[in-house]
Amino acid sequence: PASYHTGTMCGDIRLAASAIALTLLCSVRAGQLPLSPPPPPYDPSHLEGQVCGQPPNGYLPLPCGSRKVVGVVEEQLDPDSNGPNVCNVITTALVNETVYKYQKWCTYVYDYSRMSYAPLCTLQCLPTSICSSGLRPDTLKAVQCCSGFETCPSGDHDYQTYFYALYYTPVPQPPVGCPIAIGCTLYDCLKRQNLTEFLRLVNISDSTASGPNATTLFSLLNTTDSKITVFAPTNEALASSLQGLVLDPVLAGNIVRNHLVVGMVDETQLGNQGKFTTVGGATLYSTIVEFYDNINFIVYTTNPYTGPSRTDRFINGAQIVVKDACYFRIDACPGYPYLANTRQSGQLQIINSVMMPANETIAQIIFNDPRFRNLSDALGNLGILNFLNQSYPRTLFVPTDDALIAQLGPRLVDCLTLAVRGPLNNLLLFNLAEGVEYTSSLSRRTYLYTMLLSYTNVYTFPNGTILLGSNKVQIVQPNIPASNGVIHIVNGLAIPPSFNFGKCQQLVPTAPPPTPAKPVPSTMASSPSSGSG
Repeated sequence: PASYHTGTMCGDIRLAASAIALTLLCSVRAGQLPLSPPPPPYDPSHLEGQVCGQPPNGYLPLPCGSRKVVGVVEEQLDPDSNGPNVCNVITTALVNETVYKYQKWCTYVYDYSRMSYAPLCTLQCLPTSICSSGLRPDTLKAVQCCSGFETCPSGDHDYQTYFYALYYTPVPQPPVGCPIAIGCTLYDCLKRQNLTEFLRLVNISDSTASGPNATTLFSLLNTTDSKITVFAPTNEALASSLQGLVLDPVLAGNIVRNHLVVGMVDETQLGNQGKFTTVGGATLYSTIVEFYDNINFIVYTTNPYTGPSRTDRFINGAQIVVKDACYFRIDACPGYPYLANTRQSGQLQIINSVMMPANETIAQIIFNDPRFRNLSDALGNLGILNFLNQSYPRTLFVPTDDALIAQLGPRLVDCLTLAVRGPLNNLLLFNLAEGVEYTSSLSRRTYLYTMLLSYTNVYTFPNGTILLGSNKVQIVQPNIPASNGVIHIVNGLAIPPSFNFGKCQQLVPTAPPPTPAKPVPSTMASSPSSGSG
């Protein structure tokens, strides 16, 4: 190398190295040390007092013999304490052990401090040809997911979630457990999730199908290439919504088809104003309420952070309680390993209420209801009625004609609808919001962005009462579904603070805001609920 120059023997070496290295180099060249160590001694005798499977301290035993599982018992644990589908798994096996012995193996290494070679010995566990005389039973216990289930991925996090988790004590949350079913088809996942009421509707619908080539819901769900997403209500939700109804095959089939969406829809696609088409041809809209939607702009003295994920997702008012609840695995199929399709071809979302999509738009519902005759005319004159007939998702808070007169007085209503329409246009836009807000999502908000490009306050009380605006009008008939949104009937128009009625200002009554009325059921009460939360 260029870093040093060698002369004769070791007399003219200029090397930037340690004295030990120079001494060793010269000693080897002078023949004072052997160029290689002597062969290591080999001690075949095993250590006395040591038994197979019991190595001395610092040594790990090697795996011995064979292990044959003869039985697995699963004891499902309390879901309130451990989460869903968590089991205490007891595995029983028979073990055939091989006898091992320990022996010493030595080699020589060079000790630079002593300038000589020294032996280095280690213990090794080597098998013998001797085996145990019989099989020994062995039992293992472990708390894990029950067979056919697995845990879900971690929830969404953002910087606000992290901030409140860091500076406030997080509210204890129920354990996550193992909510995701492993299946070969969507039908398998529905069975594993114990969604018996939904499967009962499938069986009722298919009861009239005849012939080997008849298209059935079972054949649609029980395939490895379904390309649909099932929004399946829980057993409790279906039993409550369908109570008293006579379920003929047609009605059962329509209910199921309204919960089957074309294409694979996972959690990330269920955002605000998401639009999906069902197998039955209806339209569904998704809504999300994120953690920071619930934060008022005040200094917190308690922790608003309520869990690892504060993104609640809804579809037509039904909250998704188990997201992406099915995981397709090819080894779960009876024909494995001969099946070639290993794709995730569908998805299962479990919801907490039954969806009954409507066929009429918001404009058609308002126009056809005699309670809104005068208001419908005003909406038509302002061009808002045509706007509400489009396919964009909207939420309308609308009073009946009688409620509007009771709030504003007949003279002010006549002035706004017949003479000066600008203020009425702004009032109606303030009571119209983008997206589809059923009370299930609306009740989780503290404010709502309106089509007037301003915010209106939302007040929700423990008894379910919801008030809107600074004048606190009440929703008296919630969740009237439309094909392009949802309608909530209120007992008056929400009015922005310091609203200017223009030339009608002198007709504004000085009476207090309308007295909150007792809420009445939705018009869909006679049929399955569309999800009131």
